[in-house]
Amino acid sequence: MAVGRCLGTVTASSGVSAEVWCALVGEHIAALDRYSAEYLTDDERDRLLRYRSRAAAERYVVTRSLVRLVLADRLGRAPRDVAVNRTDTGKPIVTGGVHFNVSHSGDLILLGLSSQRDIGVDVERRRSIPRVDALVRRWLAPVEQADVARLMRDGSTDSDAFLRVWSVKEARLKALGVGIGGQSRAGELSRVEVSALDELLKTIPTPDDEGYVGAVAFA
Repeated sequence: MAVGRCLGTVTASSGVSAEVWCALVGEHIAALDRYSAEYLTDDERDRLLRYRSRAAAERYVVTRSLVRLVLADRLGRAPRDVAVNRTDTGKPIVTGGVHFNVSHSGDLILLGLSSQRDIGVDVERRRSIPRVDALVRRWLAPVEQADVARLMRDGSTDSDAFLRVWSVKEARLKALGVGIGGQSRAGELSRVEVSALDELLKTIPTPDDEGYVGAVAFA
């Protein structure tokens, strides 16, 4: 596998599981032209030309290459032959009994893969978040606000508490295939199983040693 590595498997309480893969963009800069030529489709290379930010373009190539290589291995196809489509709400999907989802933060790209159920993943680089109180009030539901408060009482900083709850929220929404506006589907959100990715993410080095938090969700 030329791009990325498998971090391991995470299993929810019901027994449903997901394989988690990662790639650090900075480790692949020298190979981006080769990745683009070997793994990306013509449409993806056309889209790449529209990126104005070099960092965003580099992340795009590594992300698409990681996704295509891992899915190709599972589906028995060449990477460029994996047909990635989207649902009506924009969630990427493939045929063949494989569910996947991707997230990125900082230099890290994370890919979750499950053969059992729809999946959502989110990862957040630990960092200082300005105006946490305002973000909590605007974006988090009352039960999520209570989770932030509980984590802070247990010793987490306000930024760490917010990022933890936010990663869970994002993973749940992505498992359902909805954006942040999908919060109205509260009943469905409460039935989505979530597992933290902390133990797997601890194995990923970061330049500032702050690390990552993340979650995987099963719908």
